[in-house]
Amino acid sequence: MQQPNEPPPPLAADAALSALQAKLAAQNLCVASSDMLDLIRLLRLSALLMDEDVIAAEEEEECEEVGEMALIAAEESAAIEAELMRLRNRVDEACLVCHNTSSA
Repeated sequence: MQQPNEPPPPLAADAALSALQAKLAAQNLCVASSDMLDLIRLLRLSALLMDEDVIAAEEEEECEEVGEMALIAAEESAAIEAELMRLRNRVDEACLVCHNTSSA
């Protein structure tokens, strides 16, 4: 027989399941934190082992790539802006023609 203070079986099962899920989530967080710390250590070790010239060359290459991307983006932006201006002019011309024909 149940004690008067004990929860009914379905509620007790839900509470036990929730407690188990919380414990599992906490363990997953611990594992994820440990993995992240391992990655940080690996990155630090890689940075220490890399030659200064290699690091400088990688940075320069990355800088050149970003510069090229910026030039391409500027060219595309200018082309889009020119197309926008062309379309605006066409709309303005159409509005003038429409206004002139309705006024006449």
